[in-house]
Amino acid sequence: MPRTITVALAVLCLLISGCSTTPAAKGSGKRPASPVQVARAVLADVPLELRAIGNVEAWSSVAVKSRVAGQLDKVHVLDGADVNAGVLLFEIDPLPFIEAVRAAEAAVARDKAAEQQSVANIARARAQAENARAQARRYQRLFEEGVGSREQVDQMQSSADALDAQLNAERAALESARAALKADEARLAQSRLQLDYTKITAPISGRAGFINVRAGNLVKENDSIALVTLLQVTPVWVVFSVPEQTLPEVRRSMAAGPLSVQAVEEPSDHVTAEGRLDVIDNSVDTTTGTIRLKARFANADRRLWPGGFANVLLRLRTETGVLTIPASGVQSGPNGRFVWVVKPDSTAELRPVEISRTRDSVAIVTKGLAEGEQVVTSGQLRVAEGAPLRVLDGAKAR
Repeated sequence: MPRTITVALAVLCLLISGCSTTPAAKGSGKRPASPVQVARAVLADVPLELRAIGNVEAWSSVAVKSRVAGQLDKVHVLDGADVNAGVLLFEIDPLPFIEAVRAAEAAVARDKAAEQQSVANIARARAQAENARAQARRYQRLFEEGVGSREQVDQMQSSADALDAQLNAERAALESARAALKADEARLAQSRLQLDYTKITAPISGRAGFINVRAGNLVKENDSIALVTLLQVTPVWVVFSVPEQTLPEVRRSMAAGPLSVQAVEEPSDHVTAEGRLDVIDNSVDTTTGTIRLKARFANADRRLWPGGFANVLLRLRTETGVLTIPASGVQSGPNGRFVWVVKPDSTAELRPVEISRTRDSVAIVTKGLAEGEQVVTSGQLRVAEGAPLRVLDGAKAR
């Protein structure tokens, strides 16, 4: 029994001795350098830009409708055709309106004749009234001289009063004739205007959509269905929204001068059209926290089409001489953003930094780095404070 215990104790001592020597053996070696890619912090000019998705809107849109009711007689425009302002598009059957014009012209002619008749009647009535007044005055003098009688004086006075009343009546008839003439002249002008409305011309230059009503159909005045819709597509508007936080910067930049807006293709950022910011909306959308902007594009080549979407790039200004590094070198931790800096002895240093913004794959550093310092851009997971680094060939920034 004592021999068994002695053997067990010996084995236990050997095991303890082996465990204690393992760390020492491991600690005696050097930590291998971590392979990383690096880039140098450099000064550069970086444009301040806003990206958004906008909607293309026609510069002007007109739903062409008839202003009179009638039968559509002729259609002079084709589906999808380009038209100029003033070009004849549709014709309504003009015969009913021609007859209405003739009737109105006849009424005006009748009123003019009545006016002339009233003028003649007034002249005759005035002459008769003046003669009656003269007769009344003569008989009055004879009566005063004792030659005539009171009865004759009264008769002449009554006759003169009657003729004065007739004169006033003729004057009223003249005013009535002139009023009727004005009313009929207004009806004639309206009839001629209605006749002109039978020829429907293009109010703007633009591109026609589909023709909704064909020749032979009856059309209503200001019908709910337009005959055709015209869109002015050169130029066009592009409407897009940006966060309300950017509004002060947008307003400052716009006050300094015209702001360029580009329509680009993603992901290549190939510019397909260039425009200019024209309008800032008068209020912020409280539901989305954004504000709408409107840019004008000449669209001479018609790359932008009303109703479509456009990726827009609004360039506010260009920051000159700012410190930049690749955005892939910026890491985030509990205490904020940081980068791994390659020290002169090729070891790693954790460096807190402040980043104002990123553009594409470039980060703008405002604090924490100096020009020319190298930061790790790839392989950060294998990097620790003070750990040796091995920069991969061809990975250094120029």
